[in-house]
Amino acid sequence: MKNLVSIFAGHDANITFYNADKDEYHLIELERLVKKRYFRLHVDNSPEYQKEILTLCQEIAEEDWGIENDYEAVLISSDGFIQVDPNEIFNSEKVVTVARHHQTHAAAAFYLSPFEQALIVSYDGGGDDGHFNVYAANGKEIKLLKNIKSDFGGGYLLCGSMIREVAEKSKHQLALSGKLMGLCGYGKTNYDMVQAFEEFFFDRDYEKLSNWTNLPLKNINNPWKNPLENWVFEGQDGYDIAATAQAGFEDAFFSVLDKYDTDIPLIITGGCALNVLVNEKVKQYYNRDVFVPPNPHDGSLSLGHMLIYNPPSRKIDITYQGLPLVDKNDLDEFIKEYSAKKTTKKDIAKLIKDGKIIGLVYGDSEVGPRALGNRSIVCDPNIPDMKDILNSKVKFREWYRPFAPFCKKEDAPNYFDTYNYENLEFMSYAPKVKEEYIDKLPSITHIDNTARLQTVTEKSHNHFYELLTEFGKISDTNVLLNTSFNIRGYPILSTIEDALYALENTEMDYVVIEDYLFEKQ
Repeated sequence: MKNLVSIFAGHDANITFYNADKDEYHLIELERLVKKRYFRLHVDNSPEYQKEILTLCQEIAEEDWGIENDYEAVLISSDGFIQVDPNEIFNSEKVVTVARHHQTHAAAAFYLSPFEQALIVSYDGGGDDGHFNVYAANGKEIKLLKNIKSDFGGGYLLCGSMIREVAEKSKHQLALSGKLMGLCGYGKTNYDMVQAFEEFFFDRDYEKLSNWTNLPLKNINNPWKNPLENWVFEGQDGYDIAATAQAGFEDAFFSVLDKYDTDIPLIITGGCALNVLVNEKVKQYYNRDVFVPPNPHDGSLSLGHMLIYNPPSRKIDITYQGLPLVDKNDLDEFIKEYSAKKTTKKDIAKLIKDGKIIGLVYGDSEVGPRALGNRSIVCDPNIPDMKDILNSKVKFREWYRPFAPFCKKEDAPNYFDTYNYENLEFMSYAPKVKEEYIDKLPSITHIDNTARLQTVTEKSHNHFYELLTEFGKISDTNVLLNTSFNIRGYPILSTIEDALYALENTEMDYVVIEDYLFEKQ
């Protein structure tokens, strides 16, 4: 097998490279390269612009990963097509058009999982093979069991569009889901309405939902086309709608899952797999191993296409094999300009203990929408007002949005109640904070006492592990707060320049880039 390159050009556009010589996979999420959230490469952009971006990706592949421009095939997704001839950019023997949206999600998740066989659920806002598919995977065979008529992804977005606190500052409809999930903890579930919301996720019928719940929804105009213009609830009413919609979402999901064998491991993928509240309940209530990949959303589709075309003989790991720093060759110049000094994890831990907020940049980026240590902002969660400071003065986002903790895998049972502590590396679940630590860890404990936990080992992330080791020597709790290194409206950063811009223009105190400490000028 020679090198391969795979392109997905729809929203959350991405490109995957396979280095045959090293048997390595690398994935570039294009939103980080072009600095546009949820970026689409396809017909929204000119052929010239598409060619420029793809050419830059090939240059990165050659310079950073040693992947020569010589490919057995270029794989192009049919549900996110491009307007340029890929042979103008990539030296390839053939171009292959690939499709099957959920099959692709399933393949990407299965080969990243530790399982040799599994039940796979893939659900989101839809693709060329529906919105909700169930698969059985065994070895290299992934077989479709059921295509379920539903629209969980679209329905959840539309529930977000009903609520002012979710919709008013959302520049893109895909941002609604995460905000709705954060807000629902502040509401009370109206159990008389839960069934109606449950059915809404299968039929997405606003009028029927309005009739069954007496909600004032009948006059919403084209809610799917213009979801940010249709909010009808605010304040506590909105919070309660959020909680009720989440409960309906959970019940709808379990109504499907209950029909399938629970004796084999479960993989959950697709954009809706980012709903950590559902994932946590699955982990709690079913006696089975569960896996959610770090990139269950459409940002994994180029990888999935490649794995279907050329199934690997082993499980793969691309967690920290994302986009490199685009301007990394300029690091020495930035070090000189800022008089940056070499630092240690011990020194960083002391700064954190003193209440400082620090951006961390190491190596190639993690893949997926959640920062896992290579492009992270970290601080001490023991400080009561740290959440408010981060939301208002660093991230510039809504007051209700929570932040995630990370800790050593072996320490997790000390602080969190969860079914088990396997497969918690990717912030895919939301266990409860143990009662005795709720007040001690206020800035990572959500209003419902949950926390979107990330566990680390020395092997999975040695920088985080070493930092926790040093922090644990000087703190009563060995848990730190981790949030993505970006400002509201922008994707996770991809340049040193952007990291230092954030340092100078937010309340962040320091930035560490490859163990060099940068201070404000």
